[in-house]
Amino acid sequence: MNRVLIPIDFSEDALNAMSYGIAMANQINANVRIMHVKTGLSYAPAFAKNQVEYKINQEVESWLEELMKTYADEYVVPGGRFDYKIREGNVVSEISNQAKYDDSSLIVVGSHGASGFQSRWIGSNAYSLVAHSPCPVLVVNHTMKWTGGIRKIVVPIDFSKASRKKIPVVAGVAKAFNSKIYLVGLRESAFQFLLKRVTLFNKQVERYLVNKAELRVEKSVLVGKKLVHKIIDFAEKNEADMITVHVHHSHNPFTNFFRPFANDLINNSTKPVFVVPTED
Repeated sequence: MNRVLIPIDFSEDALNAMSYGIAMANQINANVRIMHVKTGLSYAPAFAKNQVEYKINQEVESWLEELMKTYADEYVVPGGRFDYKIREGNVVSEISNQAKYDDSSLIVVGSHGASGFQSRWIGSNAYSLVAHSPCPVLVVNHTMKWTGGIRKIVVPIDFSKASRKKIPVVAGVAKAFNSKIYLVGLRESAFQFLLKRVTLFNKQVERYLVNKAELRVEKSVLVGKKLVHKIIDFAEKNEADMITVHVHHSHNPFTNFFRPFANDLINNSTKPVFVVPTED
């Protein structure tokens, strides 16, 4: 059975990721594992409120047990397993290693975005995690509430091959949720040959999504600078439920147009960001 891994630092953003992660697991019939990486920091969980015992008691095990009780009714996969794991060390390395060990299908993580609030470890490690993750990562924050499904997915495509490698994974998610795909070609330059190339790639991807995956697709092209904000505005205008992006694992620094793009998108998006790792 698939497994959804949900890293928890007990912040409000991480707790919101619990609802997203469990909902995704319910849809794809996956096990759920929540995990915490001990870093030596001392803090109270977001659900503590005015409960002094949680603020005094720094036993992470009891906090995780409380989370499992709170969210147990939301997890409805027949025969599925809902458990937790505690590790110590570097946050990014431990989460990535756990995902590899579990052969996780998806990591769902809460991020503080560009707010600058980093009293927990997820806020400062979200991009590092997606850049090193062995599997796709869904990044959400506490302002993004689960609405019962993923009806519309915005899929940016540039003129690189790496940009298209995320498509089969995105198609799988779209099939699971019966989503409509908004395929958006991106180009910063006004050169016509780049426009033709982006348009060609858009058509190739559209054929795959329509003919192979049997999905509904609507195409658009965005041109100019500040493409991250244009994508976010596009997602807002079309009431999308998710924006996808890839992070390409390559030793060639000149192939990584989407690395700063992904980082900016994670920090600024008002929609959940689904990050797919790709390789040469």
